[in-house]
Amino acid sequence: MHRKNIQVVTSAITVEEYLVYPYSSGQIDFVDNFKRFLDYMNVEIIDINSDIAEQASKLRGQYKGFKAMDALQISSAIASRCDMFFTNDKQLRQEKEIPCMTMEDLR
Repeated sequence: MHRKNIQVVTSAITVEEYLVYPYSSGQIDFVDNFKRFLDYMNVEIIDINSDIAEQASKLRGQYKGFKAMDALQISSAIASRCDMFFTNDKQLRQEKEIPCMTMEDLR
């Protein structure tokens, strides 16, 4: 069986969202562990640029319930030509340009 190489991509927003708790609770070791995890998994961090921001605004115009951060995350995945977008937000499966899967779908 031929197995496709998997490239894991996330946006800088993931870094911001994850690090709030470690910094607010003073658990700086969590920050270091997170950075090591990203390095170990060879996760590519996508910066948000104006093209991604514009794509996100289009998504928010089309899907009224999308939050700005979620639209930026999906737009980053689209810009990176990802095959799949993983999320815990079922609402985001509405977006059709990139297949979205939740953890629940993996059961």
